[in-house]
Amino acid sequence: MKIATWSVNSVNSRLQYLLHWLHERQPDVVALQKIRVSRKRRRTFPTEVIEGVGYRVAELLADQELCSVAVLVRQGFLRGGAQLEVRQRGLAGRAADGRLLSVEAGPVQVSSVYAPYAPCGRGTIDQVRRSTRAKVSWLRSLKRCIAEQPATPKPMFLCGDFNVVLDGESEPDTLNRSPEERDALTSLCAGGFVDLYRVHHPGGRPGFNSGTPIASPPATRLHLVLGPTSVVPHIKSARVDLEYRGPIDDLPGEKWAPGAPVIIEISDAPAVDR
Repeated sequence: MKIATWSVNSVNSRLQYLLHWLHERQPDVVALQKIRVSRKRRRTFPTEVIEGVGYRVAELLADQELCSVAVLVRQGFLRGGAQLEVRQRGLAGRAADGRLLSVEAGPVQVSSVYAPYAPCGRGTIDQVRRSTRAKVSWLRSLKRCIAEQPATPKPMFLCGDFNVVLDGESEPDTLNRSPEERDALTSLCAGGFVDLYRVHHPGGRPGFNSGTPIASPPATRLHLVLGPTSVVPHIKSARVDLEYRGPIDDLPGEKWAPGAPVIIEISDAPAVDR
C-alpha cells in the first residue's frame, strides 16, 4: 500500500506532472493540497481526466482556491465493491473554508490537510504573532475534529501541508518554526499519530520536500504523512520523490511545483484501536 501527499500548487497547472507521476508511481491513495480551484470554478477541476487514468476523486473546493484540497484513490485499491466515502468536509462543518477533507477508502481512512501559513500576514512581528496564534488555533481545532470522529478499526492517516517544521531548533516569532506551532502539531500527534517519514529515517536524511524559488533545492520539511503507531513496523519505505520537483524529459516546457511528493509504502494496513 502506497500513501502519498503532494502540495501541487494548482492541479491544472501541474496536471501533466500529476498524471505522469500517477502512471509511474502508482500510489494507492494521494492527498493533494493547494489545488487552486475554487467553488465558483468547480467545472475546471479535472475530475474526468484523473478518473480516466484509474483514480477515484473526492475534492473539497473552498471559497479561496488556495485552500481547496482533494483525495485520489486508485480504483484497484477499492476492492470488493468498496466505495470512496467522504467523512468530513472542513473543520466543524465549515466546508467553504476548505483545508480538510477526510475519506474512507477501502481498508484505510485518509485526510488531506492544508494548515494556514500566514492568515494574518507576515510583514511585521505583530502580524507574525497573530498568524501564529491563528495557526495554533486551527491545529487545535483539527485535533478536536479528529478526536470526535467515530471510532473505527481502520488506520487513519493525516496527510498534507502542515506548515510546521518539526526538525531542528524552534525559533520564536518565526512562522512555521515557532515553539507554539510545534507544540500544537506535537499535541496533535500525541492523539495517536507519528511522523511516518521521520520515524523511518530517525537520523541522517533531512527529508526536505518544499521550498522557493522552485529552481532551488528544497530547504524545509512541511509536508507530512502522519499515521498510527501500529503501522510503523509495516513501513517498507518512506521517501521524498524529488524527481518530480524538477524537469522531466517526457514533459518539456511543463513547470513543477515548489513541493515534492512524499510517499510512504506500507506492507499492509493493520487494524488499530482508537
